[in-house]
Amino acid sequence: MRRRLYLRRSISIVVGVALAIALIDGAWHLAGRWFPLTADDFFGGANDIPSIVTMPLPGMLLIALGWLLAGLAGAFAALRVGQWRPAGWIVTSIIVAMNVWNIRAVAQPNWLMITALIAPLVGGWLAERHFHRARPGDPLIG
Repeated sequence: MRRRLYLRRSISIVVGVALAIALIDGAWHLAGRWFPLTADDFFGGANDIPSIVTMPLPGMLLIALGWLLAGLAGAFAALRVGQWRPAGWIVTSIIVAMNVWNIRAVAQPNWLMITALIAPLVGGWLAERHFHRARPGDPLIG
């Protein structure tokens, strides 16, 4: 019985992280599609570090919205599947860790770097605040 509980919790974290990565990737894809950067824009920084500094503000806001939704949806999915409160914060922490790597890999404006750290935490907090344990008869998402 204990093994089943750990398996459920592990699966919930994997599901939450997968959903969060899909949302972040989707936001980056849409921002790149709607506000394309040329190779000179993207690799125009020092030491050929990729840069999105020349992207228009709406594109950057779309990326920031993706981070917020990733924290919200990823944490909520982990909470609902695992029925375990720490699962949402584990997913949120993984998203923040991925964003720290992203900050080091891609040159961004300072406000976007700060948003990359705060937006997933706000999303995770909102998910945890609105989460309730499933009761018999509840739909999966409700």
